[in-house]
Amino acid sequence: MSLSRYLGFFFKNNLRQNFQIIRKLDDEKHGLLVGTDSFGNQYYENNEERYGRHRWVLPHASVPKSDATQVPPGWNQWLHCFTDEIPKMDESGRVLKDHFWATNEVVPNKTGTRGAYKVYSTASPTVQPWTPTVSER
Repeated sequence: MSLSRYLGFFFKNNLRQNFQIIRKLDDEKHGLLVGTDSFGNQYYENNEERYGRHRWVLPHASVPKSDATQVPPGWNQWLHCFTDEIPKMDESGRVLKDHFWATNEVVPNKTGTRGAYKVYSTASPTVQPWTPTVSER
């Protein structure tokens, strides 16, 4: 990172914001706060950054508990530049769904927990285990 970019980051945010951004994103960024979702995630934009890095989310959860599944679908579209419109939200801060089949419920990632998906196969195995036969001498 260049010295000018670091100094720009350091002077455009206060110390508390700088600490949180470095701790949660492992990068030095500054930008305009665009919105906040119902989970408390904050969404930023800085058009001086290169394309693809100009939008980002500062998660509300702590570092080990933050997960990509905690970003609602409308904000995910905005982050990945599928749309330039900021998602519409209701009074409680939840993103309004655009389609009847879309859900507002966010399901957390359950990998590594008891609730993780387990594969169940109904097909018979194609490889049979080998059982050695011992002949008497």
